[in-house]
Amino acid sequence: MAAGESSTRPRETGKFRSQRIQIDYYRHRGGLYYFKWILSGIALLGSGAYAAYVLASSSASRHLSTGSVAQVHASFENDCAQCHQDYTPLGTDAFQLDPTASLSHLESACQKCHKVGNHYREVLSADWKVVDQNCALCHSDHKGRDFNLVAVSDAACTQCHSQLSSVCSSNHKPRVGNQVTQFTKEKHGEFTSLMQGDRGTVKFDHAQHMLPGQVNSGEKGGFTLAMLEPSRREQYRQPGQSDDALVSMDCASCHTFDGNPDPTSMLSGDEELGRYIAPISFEDHCSACHSMNPNGRGDDTLPLPHAAPWAEITLLLEAKIKGTLLTDKMRKPGDDSQQFPRPGEGYGTAPKDAFVAASTVDAAVTLVRAQCSKCHDDATITDEAIAKLGASTAEPLIPPRWFKFGLYDHAAHRKVDCRYCHEAAYPVEGTKPSEALDQNSVMIAGIDSCTGCHRDVNEPLPSSLTGAAEKLIGGQSNWASDSCTMCHRYHTAQSDLVHMGRMHSDSPTSEPVSSESVEAQP
Repeated sequence: MAAGESSTRPRETGKFRSQRIQIDYYRHRGGLYYFKWILSGIALLGSGAYAAYVLASSSASRHLSTGSVAQVHASFENDCAQCHQDYTPLGTDAFQLDPTASLSHLESACQKCHKVGNHYREVLSADWKVVDQNCALCHSDHKGRDFNLVAVSDAACTQCHSQLSSVCSSNHKPRVGNQVTQFTKEKHGEFTSLMQGDRGTVKFDHAQHMLPGQVNSGEKGGFTLAMLEPSRREQYRQPGQSDDALVSMDCASCHTFDGNPDPTSMLSGDEELGRYIAPISFEDHCSACHSMNPNGRGDDTLPLPHAAPWAEITLLLEAKIKGTLLTDKMRKPGDDSQQFPRPGEGYGTAPKDAFVAASTVDAAVTLVRAQCSKCHDDATITDEAIAKLGASTAEPLIPPRWFKFGLYDHAAHRKVDCRYCHEAAYPVEGTKPSEALDQNSVMIAGIDSCTGCHRDVNEPLPSSLTGAAEKLIGGQSNWASDSCTMCHRYHTAQSDLVHMGRMHSDSPTSEPVSSESVEAQP
């Protein structure tokens, strides 16, 4: 159309455009229509053929399962209801199905054979409480007969511990690192148990006891084997020593391998012999040198028991004094021997009625209390404190375990020199034993002493394990796994849950736990 010319074409409307569409278009079948029907038919025929094959096959279970179950579960491999509920997923919201009932069924089924506790479920948020019920999340079966169900991957742990504050309920804060993703000081943090200070109350100086004769070089008063009772000398005799030799103690003089000595342990599967150090006892490790009797024990001395009520101690002392009087074995007037009187032995002649004044007994009790005070505070030697020591919930005066939330296997590290982890327990040459006794400090090395060996397989040998430190590890391998399960267990023992008031909510012995009484300790 030339410029300036007017258009004679009529204006196009919607009605005009609609006339171009065939009204019966839906009656005509295109290629796409037939293609969809063909695919649907193929799928229907294929699924029917597969179903018929599964039903007719002698090994149908292989088609209905993702694989064989582990050897320990093989006895009920064909009984799926042992673990599963029909049409209900385990730990997933697939198809918008609620897995709570199925997971509860699974946990109950597992608990029939595996009597283990939960994992601090009382401090978890509602969503993560459901996750804690999912045993299959960490112990995934159907991966073959030889699959190890207890070999839990680090990913199973870090799914919670990489964001711990969001896993705990709003009423609880994590006691450990909020983000733990790897076994390094930066990504794991220092051991929580070591940061809580020394929990022991017994006064003891490791450095002094490690010195020959328990005195500094050149000082008088060194303790010799001859000063011990004959029956106890072999316990401390080093190869080639005579009775005149100074008592030379090492770590093994008091510390021997044993199973888990802590009845309040929050860790299950922790009873293996050799993993821990046996508890220290007065009778086995102290009494050879430290008698409850102020001037030691002899053939005619009445031995006093350790940690006995004071009424019993008083009665024994009074009996000893009376016996001394009646047998005329008191020290005579004018006796200028250098021997100190034993408890209850005084001066004078034996009266016929063997009367013992109360002041005499009180003086003897005072001497015994002085013996106790060498190792104990006054608050720990009262009758009330002594009575509490026998309770299963009592806090021991010497903690049998330091790592409350982790494992350490002493037997596995038996080639490592004790000095590598306990350097502070050894005397420093040229200095006197510290007046600050060991109950004031934790003499265990921190995480840096572990990460040198327990590191990623691709990490090179750190400089901390070269030179003198290399000799201390005893020539064993300088690499070990850094997986979470090397040191940690997920489940708490049922007995521990009862003790800690943390039983399952459906347990008949369960008691409610207030949010103020429990802190998050994953």
